[in-house]
Amino acid sequence: MRSNRFIAAFLLILSGFLSPPAEAAMVFCNRTPNAIETAVGYRETLDWISEGWWRIEPDQCARVFGKPLTQRFYFYYARSLARTLPDRPPATWAGKYEFCTDIKAFRIEGDGDCETRNYHTQGFHQIDIGSNTRDYTLDFRNEGSAH
Repeated sequence: MRSNRFIAAFLLILSGFLSPPAEAAMVFCNRTPNAIETAVGYRETLDWISEGWWRIEPDQCARVFGKPLTQRFYFYYARSLARTLPDRPPATWAGKYEFCTDIKAFRIEGDGDCETRNYHTQGFHQIDIGSNTRDYTLDFRNEGSAH
């Protein structure tokens, strides 16, 4: 009986060593009634990187960054793909931090001289994820708010 408990304890400890580590992720979730497109910006070694577009349907989520979250600050931009009212433009989630974007899927190194490199300059919002976060989820809500 005692040897069975020893074997069970040993197997439990061993399974902890053999399990693959959970992957870190930044996930964006669409909590609006319309599809949205999103982009993310971040620092990678010495360069700033911007990537997009992820199309996220209502009540769906997308993993937009799958590497370990090594920075305290990340950045995002999103836009609704539908107008909420006929006389209003589609909702956007933007900020004051400028990154380059493109009209098609992109991964752009550097955040300056966007137009001379045939990109667009777009304002991104800052996310402060703290210093010890492995995973982060951002929920997009109506009227351009995110939490």
